[in-house]
Amino acid sequence: MTAAPLFTFTFAVLLAALPATSIAADPETKEHKPVIVQPSELQWSDSLALPAGVKVSILYGDIKKAEPIGFRVKLPAGGTIAPHTHPADERVTVISGAFAMGEGEKFDKAALKDMPVGSVAIFPRGCRMFGFAREETIIQVNTEGPWTITYINPADDPRKK
Repeated sequence: MTAAPLFTFTFAVLLAALPATSIAADPETKEHKPVIVQPSELQWSDSLALPAGVKVSILYGDIKKAEPIGFRVKLPAGGTIAPHTHPADERVTVISGAFAMGEGEKFDKAALKDMPVGSVAIFPRGCRMFGFAREETIIQVNTEGPWTITYINPADDPRKK
């Protein structure tokens, strides 16, 4: 573990302006309703917690609450997400493009494992991970809220630049 302190910032604060579709019961009827999201309905937004050029679209859930959440991340070709951790298990599915992920405290291209379209990676909470888009790529992340991201090296945190 690095000697530098870990900085945590709540993803909820950064993405609060994005639309969320709750999978919780309707407050009036107490019925659970299905969530169907078409690609044309995705609303992409910047996130201060991710590098410039990376976009996020919330699919379901409220990232500020303790409930299941899903969102997509669009990375440009060459886009890198520096080593970081999350407080909950994370399931990453490659929707389009060419993505690779690695595990460790430092970004290491040699440690990347290619994930062709349709691949799934499951990282347990606290696992140190990083990612790289070989071409424009969309990944889907399914996890539990509330959501935070902690960069291993504070200098890698886009919010600190």
